[in-house]
Amino acid sequence: MSEIYGKIAEAIYNGEEDEAKKLAQEVIDTGVDPETAIKQGGIAGLDKLGEDYEQLIVFLPELMMAADAMKAFIGILKPYLAADSDSMPGTVVIGCAKGDLHDIGKDLVGTQLAVNGFNVIDLGVDVSPNQFVDTAKSNKADIIAISSLLTTSAYYMEEMVNNLTEDGMRDDFKVLVGGGPINAGFAKDIGADGYARTAFGGVEVCKKLVKMDKVDEVVVGE
Repeated sequence: MSEIYGKIAEAIYNGEEDEAKKLAQEVIDTGVDPETAIKQGGIAGLDKLGEDYEQLIVFLPELMMAADAMKAFIGILKPYLAADSDSMPGTVVIGCAKGDLHDIGKDLVGTQLAVNGFNVIDLGVDVSPNQFVDTAKSNKADIIAISSLLTTSAYYMEEMVNNLTEDGMRDDFKVLVGGGPINAGFAKDIGADGYARTAFGGVEVCKKLVKMDKVDEVVVGE
């Protein structure tokens, strides 16, 4: 059994999307538990990739390829997972706040979330508060993640949180904020649920937020 987990880990690590799909079908055909295959195969491969990324052995293109492979792998197995499976962390709507066109940080966070099994809906740049909310509603998202490198755009983070509150939807979504001028104090002041300085920190915060029914204090990542 461990042999197929090793093959899955290798395929995900190498970003081999076609091989990942083939192995996912093999999991189904041979009766291997899909959740175990994701954890001991896919996530194991991603863990090693993450370690190598931190050591500068691999770089962002490899992460993006691995994210695509993992998404394809999970996509085939998803219908066979239990409804309460924790192998699928949740759905995140991500984008840059209205007026902000700086997407490098946002792209890195989105890639890292996808690599870690999240369903990521990337709205790109210059995203209005209403667009964030409407997309989150239509996709039954768990988290809305907003990035801003401009203090003028950061205003729209607060506007979106206020809109959620006024429309009676504040408890429907967790809100994560980040970017150059943003800090934990700002996140607390506008009523956000989480803040992270780095992409890896953002992933860890999202993992915590999806498991929390209510957030009493801002969850802060590295």
